Amino acid sequence: MNVVLSEWRKSSYSESHNCVELARWSGGNSVRDSKNPGRKLEVSRGSVRRLLAFVRA
Repeated sequence: MNVVLSEWRKSSYSESHNCVELARWSGGNSVRDSKNPGRKLEVSRGSVRRLLAFVRA
């Protein structure tokens, strides 16, 4: 699948290059480790919403 990603962003709380980065795409979000940017995890928007609801509960 060819996915067009937005720009990779890292948390404003990150003080080093060892962080998790996030990019949006048409079907959801991608997450990667800044130390190993060649690999990424793609998750749907629904999965992200469920994860955030769980974390906030």
